[in-house]
Amino acid sequence: MFSYQNLGDNQSDYDDFIKNQSDVIFFLIEDHIGDKTRDELILASQSFKKTGTPRMYIFLKEFNEKTPEIEEAEMLINKYCDTYYIEYSNLDDLEKKVKERLEQEIDKVEVSSGVSPKLKIKKLRIAFVISLVTALLLVSLNVGHFLSKKDDVTLLFIGGGSALNCLLERDNVRNSDLYEKSITLPIPTKASWPIVSNEYVYQHAVRNNSKMKLYYPISLSAMEASEEDFLKMASKEQFVNKCSILGLHLGDDTLAVYIKKTYSHRLIDGKYKLSTKELALFLQEIANKDFMIYTTDEGSGTYTYYKKYLEPYGVDLSKKYLGKHQERFTDMTPRSKIRKDETPYIMLGSRYYVAKEVYNEGDCRPLYIVDEDGNAISKPIYLYFAGYNTDGGESFWIPKEMKELLIQINPNFNELIKDNRIPRNNETVIVVLNQYLEDCTNSKANI
Repeated sequence: MFSYQNLGDNQSDYDDFIKNQSDVIFFLIEDHIGDKTRDELILASQSFKKTGTPRMYIFLKEFNEKTPEIEEAEMLINKYCDTYYIEYSNLDDLEKKVKERLEQEIDKVEVSSGVSPKLKIKKLRIAFVISLVTALLLVSLNVGHFLSKKDDVTLLFIGGGSALNCLLERDNVRNSDLYEKSITLPIPTKASWPIVSNEYVYQHAVRNNSKMKLYYPISLSAMEASEEDFLKMASKEQFVNKCSILGLHLGDDTLAVYIKKTYSHRLIDGKYKLSTKELALFLQEIANKDFMIYTTDEGSGTYTYYKKYLEPYGVDLSKKYLGKHQERFTDMTPRSKIRKDETPYIMLGSRYYVAKEVYNEGDCRPLYIVDEDGNAISKPIYLYFAGYNTDGGESFWIPKEMKELLIQINPNFNELIKDNRIPRNNETVIVVLNQYLEDCTNSKANI
């Protein structure tokens, strides 16, 4: 997902994204149009006339009288755009009208010929980024009527890139038809937890809409969540009366930095690992020099761990502190963005998280991060999803697609999950399934 955190204050990056990467662009205008929005609207229009993308949807708030600002917006649309604007009255009306256009865009992708499943998934990500920004995702992610309907669902993987890469290292998951039918939405770990717990609030929203596609959110987190992370909208008692969060520890990810191969420095030469103190000294020496420092998004598990271990040495990883020398990266960040003018760089990543194109081309080398005792610093990888109370509160119910995924991760789940139900033996917010599996296996052995 690309947002302000990725593109920053560089307008040329936005312009390039509009012209060369966007399939669809939505303009939301209330009572005036700002200078940057004006320029982006003209740019998108010119690009569409030349290449056919991006397709434009312009939403203008209904008005009682035409102010000079409204007249200017109308004039711009009439002059530059081969489309009419769509009026909306309030947020609910906007949700409805945006959703209609999103569904049209998804239909175009699904019926177009010669589109591979992976390309289809990539294109669908765009729609879900837009729906998240406009708060539509909270309405779409509802499975409350699973208990009474037999619809197939689409697994929606949300969360950190390192956690997704850890999951996909398992061949039986990566190569399964189930994963091919899923959708991934990379967002920071801490932003993924509320979307899973929103199931508690919104599970009634699509109960009577038979045409609504069913999405089942799964949070992939490079951090361990606490109960409070899922209790933003309800008390503990209210929450566990309807569902709990089922968590599965997938493994651990080791922190690793990736440094431009040709760069030489006394603290890093000839080494394959760095202590947190050595990394802090290195970052302090290169800060504000001709050296780029790339980090993952704030709120991601990787960023949180680096922040935790570097702050005691006075290192601040924020944009405010590092200024123009700090940029965000994802595992899909292209080589061209990292290697601007051959400037030296360091990526604060992990074993499972690095700009793949840069690393695969051999442009950088890894250094693993250890504590002061020489032990590798690892962050846990968790998978979180909602389990719905059923059978009078004695079981958790999950959709069959989630059951299939769990069995692909660990075949022993076949012993634990019967008829899409997982036994419930407590009323906690987070139930860690690893312990359930262990208890189930031991019980079977004793029998």
